[in-house]
Amino acid sequence: MFKSSCRWIATASVLCILGCAQQVIQPIPAQPILPAPEKTPIALDINVFSSYLSQEGIAACANNIPAYYDCKNDGIPAGDFLAALNSLNLFKSLSPSVSRHDYELLIGNQLSEPKNSDSASRPRKSITEFSIEWRGVSIDSFSVEYWHQGNGNITAADVNQIILRWWQHIEQQQVFSANYLYAAMGASDYDTLLTLPASLDDFQLSQRYMYPDPFRGIIARYTHPEFEEAILDIAVYPILSALSPSTGDVVTAELKKAVDTANDVAKARAMAVTMQQSFTPVESEFLSGNGVMAEIFAESETGESLFASIYVFKVEDKFVKFSTTFPARIGDPLVHAALPQLQVPPESLLMKEIRRALK
Repeated sequence: MFKSSCRWIATASVLCILGCAQQVIQPIPAQPILPAPEKTPIALDINVFSSYLSQEGIAACANNIPAYYDCKNDGIPAGDFLAALNSLNLFKSLSPSVSRHDYELLIGNQLSEPKNSDSASRPRKSITEFSIEWRGVSIDSFSVEYWHQGNGNITAADVNQIILRWWQHIEQQQVFSANYLYAAMGASDYDTLLTLPASLDDFQLSQRYMYPDPFRGIIARYTHPEFEEAILDIAVYPILSALSPSTGDVVTAELKKAVDTANDVAKARAMAVTMQQSFTPVESEFLSGNGVMAEIFAESETGESLFASIYVFKVEDKFVKFSTTFPARIGDPLVHAALPQLQVPPESLLMKEIRRALK
């Protein structure tokens, strides 16, 4: 009888110990510590806003947590995320709660809160959603699940690690690259669908640059091996209006904008401007419509002089603009040599939607 009772007590003790352990200890998934970047990864200005979690995020917070917890909105204060972003130095500058820049970061958060003080020291789970928008259009969303260790406090190190897990995704996907933005917006794929000549006479293609704005497109620079001030740029970007069979007016208007900009630059340098050629038609057998060009000469009182020859064409639904730093007698043959080698991307989904709305 005595031995039997001892066995019963021992068994009960083991069960009690196991049961109590299951109630008290919440398993924590493996969470590697991510290092902070040594320098600002991208020179980008960004707006930062607090937001609400999506329905998927709310469900993720409530999933697989003990019954003695409830999920609370903004369990980690928005100010803590802003302080962490500042300390990690991920962006050139932050604009909290004010729309000043093209890119916006929206942060939504829920944290499991204990229902009573007895549970306050137990591990807690947070779900944080980071959403990136460009001019109000969502281009990326990523959710971070993070388990906070016991004692009930959320530390600055915790918030840093949440942000660094999101930043790891940003770097892997190159979310802030021009290619990612263009693809997310449904803009033209200049990277693979734009064909440019590798050289024009002695000029060599030295650089292609996609603007961080799908409406500005891409610019390619050609340089001369002997004359470093001799530059030819080819810019390709969408026409931001409804398309029509008559292209003369829109091409002329675009050239006028370029000429006005060149005049402003010359006047800022106290240079007198002379129009050598003004809105001269340019014919090409490779285009359905004519282009137009202008030639500008500017000179200062000290004898400094500048040339600018600008040519604008419509190809598909794009403007193709040539800008040179030399006279038209040199630029004309280069432009005519380039036109048959140019192939631009077709009309993008983005521009189709915009033009449909303009009708």
